[in-house]
Amino acid sequence: MDPVAITLIIIGIFLVLLFLGMPVFGALGTASVVGILLVQGGRGLGAVPGVIYDRLAVFPLVAVPLFILMGEIIFHSGIGSNIFTATNRWCNRLPGSMGMASVAACAIFSALCGVSVAGAATIGSFAIPEMLRRGYDKSLATGCVAASGGLALLIPPSVALILYGVVGDESVGKLFIAGIVPGIVLAALMMGYIFVVGIVRPDIAPRTTDTVTWAMRFSALFQIWPAVLLIVLVLGSIYKGIATPTEAASVGCIGALILAWFKKKLSWRTMRTILRSTISTSAMIMLIFASALLFGYVLTRLQVPQELASFVATLDVPNWAILFCIFALIYIMGMFMDVVSVILISTPILLPIVLQMGYSSLWFGIVMAIACEIGTETPPVGLNLFVIKGVSPPSVTLMDVIRGAIPFALVETVGLIIFIVFPGLVLWLPNLVH
Repeated sequence: MDPVAITLIIIGIFLVLLFLGMPVFGALGTASVVGILLVQGGRGLGAVPGVIYDRLAVFPLVAVPLFILMGEIIFHSGIGSNIFTATNRWCNRLPGSMGMASVAACAIFSALCGVSVAGAATIGSFAIPEMLRRGYDKSLATGCVAASGGLALLIPPSVALILYGVVGDESVGKLFIAGIVPGIVLAALMMGYIFVVGIVRPDIAPRTTDTVTWAMRFSALFQIWPAVLLIVLVLGSIYKGIATPTEAASVGCIGALILAWFKKKLSWRTMRTILRSTISTSAMIMLIFASALLFGYVLTRLQVPQELASFVATLDVPNWAILFCIFALIYIMGMFMDVVSVILISTPILLPIVLQMGYSSLWFGIVMAIACEIGTETPPVGLNLFVIKGVSPPSVTLMDVIRGAIPFALVETVGLIIFIVFPGLVLWLPNLVH
């Protein structure tokens, strides 16, 4: 059968099964098996175990469940309230101070946890009620946390960057370093937007008038020293070459356990909840990863990535037009699928095209993470939107959260354009370190 026809058939099967409500890994796996049967017949199924094992049995992937475990421990340790208190005191009396403090708190928490929903849920659970109590507009209060929670996809240690590194054959350590500057820039853009809103519309983002002394500010910083120490242990050990990202993840887990024990937040019931959630999330990611690897294997046998890259090379259009189509596709995928699925499905197809145009795999991993980050806060399946609705007071509706997140998605789109036009902003720090 013609490779083009087979490609259309398996993509059609995948989309139909998704529309019918089948989980992503099931839809991908079914479409992949059909593709193998059409390409190689029944004998081709013998290659399935080898394809999955060869790519799953790699050391960097061990970091995924470890960082998820670390994030779950931190989530239950109660450290998020201390972080928000510290950022709120340092932003005190600025226009939109509490919204800015929420973004800063999410950025700091992202450096502790590589999963976006954990940061959004942790900071949002106390920041949103406090902002509403202080007279903040419901949309602004929820939108800023929904958006800034997604910074965990970019700021190391990011599970999304680990997965991209494995699929795209890129150094996870370099990806972690490359994510720092864009993460800080995006957080600054969000805070700048809230600052402007606080000046133009003080009725929806009022200043806090609490009296905060410098002693109180430094006291709040002292309360978060365990979190800072944990960040230094994990990221410092990677950047200094002392540990690989996987080894640093184990260090982070031990540090998080000690921190939770020190704060007297550990109990058998809590540990059972932590381990159950870690196993559930890790298993979901690995199932999607295995099925995506099989899907990529079928596409490679059909020469789809290679043919697409060759086709793009013959197009008489500027690179920016091709990049626009690529990121528009990632945007659309992010509106309907989770981040893990977007990265694992699109990377094998899109990365060869990007490399054909002369761009860096390292750069593409970061800008893809930004595009996926925007997807976490856009309807209809933006996961952070539902997480924020879940931790908000009953008076907050899902439409309030969506209305609040859209302006931040536009702000992040501006940031994405900046990093596309000036790729050196992404690459200069990893080039400096290495």
